[in-house]
Amino acid sequence: MWLPLESNPDMLNGFARKAGLQEPWEFVDVFGLDDELLCMVPQPCVAVTLLFPTAKIRPHREPQRKQIEAEGQLLSDKLFFVKQHDDLGNACGTIAAVHALANSGASIAGPLQDFIASQKGCTPSEVGYKLAEENTMKQASEDSAQGGQTETPEREAALGYHFVCFVPVDGHIYEMDGRKAFPINHGQTTEETFLLDAARVVKEQFMAHDPENVNFNLMALVKC
Repeated sequence: MWLPLESNPDMLNGFARKAGLQEPWEFVDVFGLDDELLCMVPQPCVAVTLLFPTAKIRPHREPQRKQIEAEGQLLSDKLFFVKQHDDLGNACGTIAAVHALANSGASIAGPLQDFIASQKGCTPSEVGYKLAEENTMKQASEDSAQGGQTETPEREAALGYHFVCFVPVDGHIYEMDGRKAFPINHGQTTEETFLLDAARVVKEQFMAHDPENVNFNLMALVKC
């Protein structure tokens, strides 16, 4: 079981640097989804992570999964997708960071680059099991989690929150959620409109189902 990462840039950047993210790329806070606040996010923005409360949102999204399974969807073959098995415990923040780094085009090297290269031809499920066994990546995540601003939760704690990631790949915006069986295509996007498009998806697909809840947190992977 892996420890959970806090949803703040220090935590994600701590893990990302240890995993191999190169400067000047880094995670920054997204302080709100109004246009004027989104304009404060540095560009280019190549990935967005979202931490959301799950209780009311997950049931509303179940019909979407069933529709995709019945009708299919367009998926780029460039996507690197990791299945979050139970062996990984509360590692959804780490998985979201991996999805962001691996699919965004940000400069990476070191352990994560080596891990991605070693998984060519593997299924998302196989990649998930391999990640659970990857000691260097686990240690990078554990070290970052234990340096948080709040008391580190228990490994098996039921937290009631979940991390996902949004990335633009081949002109489409994809939701990467390791607890799902596949990425979700949310339609077309461009480099210039990606952040606005991700904000729209978050508002329509997540916040709209729990509108009184303020416990949403977003970060962006940007080039500063």
